[in-house]
Amino acid sequence: MDDSTGRSGLNRAQLAVVWIVGGLLVLIGLYFVTDAVLRQVAQNVVREQIEKELPPDVTAKDLSVKIDGFSVIAQLVAGEFEKVELTSHDVQLQGNQLSASVIAHGVPIDMSKPVQHAEGTMVIGQDAVNNLVELPNNTTVTLNTDEVGLKGTGKILGIDVGYTASVAPTLQNGDTIVLTPISVSVTAGGGAFDVTRFAKDLVPSNIPICIAQFLPKGVDATGLAIEKRSAAVTVSADDLVLGGDALQKRGSCG
Repeated sequence: MDDSTGRSGLNRAQLAVVWIVGGLLVLIGLYFVTDAVLRQVAQNVVREQIEKELPPDVTAKDLSVKIDGFSVIAQLVAGEFEKVELTSHDVQLQGNQLSASVIAHGVPIDMSKPVQHAEGTMVIGQDAVNNLVELPNNTTVTLNTDEVGLKGTGKILGIDVGYTASVAPTLQNGDTIVLTPISVSVTAGGGAFDVTRFAKDLVPSNIPICIAQFLPKGVDATGLAIEKRSAAVTVSADDLVLGGDALQKRGSCG
């Protein structure tokens, strides 16, 4: 065989390989570009749907949605997102600001179907706590690192006094925070006096705060952390439906 013919055949084979490889690279590139575009579109759709389903007294002005996983195209075909992250630093609950972050696993595209599992954290400031939580005798809450205090008025031996109390918060049944007084003092004549032995005359032995009333039905509180002027509550839920009127329904205590 002529050397030039051999070289020509080899060049044609190489050219075919180049075209095939080049074509595959273009297809792969188009796939990833399409996947990225569809991911952004899907994230926008999920955000709009969740915002639409929130209760009337709740808004999330800067809600961010991130769909994780290798291929959103594959997830769309499967009808379920593997993992969705929701974040907002400006959630308004009855006019009070808090921040929230949620990670949901197994999120169906059809939002009338339940999410497999979701967990999240809500951080609420001291002022918002006092606006949302009703305590007797105009008592207010103060928050410091690992500390909760109460400030209010009451009677000792029939005398009106102002008091401050240190209380221990505990989470019970996934729906209630119970405040238990540790120490109580009153201020009079420029000094503070420990009146813990009279605590029952000023504050109840246990003060329950129902937090389920602020959460969608089926969501449980799993943890509580107290920081300076804020409190963080962790929550979780299984088989939670995001569509329809599911988010409109609040939990209850008792």
